[in-house]
Amino acid sequence: MRHEHTEHVAAPADVVYAAISDVTNLPRFVPQMTAARRTGEERVEIDARYEGREQHGEATFHADDAQRRIEWSSPSGYNGWMSVDSDGDGSRLTLFLETRHGAERDHDIAATLDAIRMLVESQL
Repeated sequence: MRHEHTEHVAAPADVVYAAISDVTNLPRFVPQMTAARRTGEERVEIDARYEGREQHGEATFHADDAQRRIEWSSPSGYNGWMSVDSDGDGSRLTLFLETRHGAERDHDIAATLDAIRMLVESQL
């Protein structure tokens, strides 16, 4: 399944990018995630809670500062990216997710973007 959503954020693009490229912020806007930490230059460990079960996994996580874009991929089949572009007096945040699983709904993807927007705007 593929999902793509875009949302306007009332904050400068560099501020939005700083929030999404900080691995430790991931649990603040991905509801299932309970912890995230770097284990290498482009490796992260993730703790999550899905359907009442604690899970632990690893993923790649690449941040491209020049493009204001992050990309991730996990062996469990979650792959995606987020990018931030200037948009008038704020930013345009786009999230793309591709997964082998059918559990993600468009509403959940949009809710993640909304959580990022609220996180960033509350810090201004």
